[in-house]
Amino acid sequence: MSIPGLYRFVQELIEDQVANTYLWPKYLEVTILDPSKAAKKPVGILNVKVVRGIKLKKEDILGKSDPYVKVKLTEDKLSTKKTAVKHSNLNPEWNEEFSLVVKDPES
Repeated sequence: MSIPGLYRFVQELIEDQVANTYLWPKYLEVTILDPSKAAKKPVGILNVKVVRGIKLKKEDILGKSDPYVKVKLTEDKLSTKKTAVKHSNLNPEWNEEFSLVVKDPES
């Protein structure tokens, strides 16, 4: 004989604990240009400097993270830039610079 609600409680508890052991990707999207209006005619260059991360959240099981930064203006994979991965570091310093081509949304 089972206790009402106990089975569901145990299942949810197990699911929560298992989910906490996985490292889920974290994203921060900053929309600069509507991807549906992305064009073919370049009109300028955007220079981006990734300096550092401070007090990042511990995401690995062992209490560290392997952070990196991806920078892109549109969904075009060729224009995506990525910093080096800083292994086991919660206060990474990159000091990396990237140049991205900005395209005219009207053309």
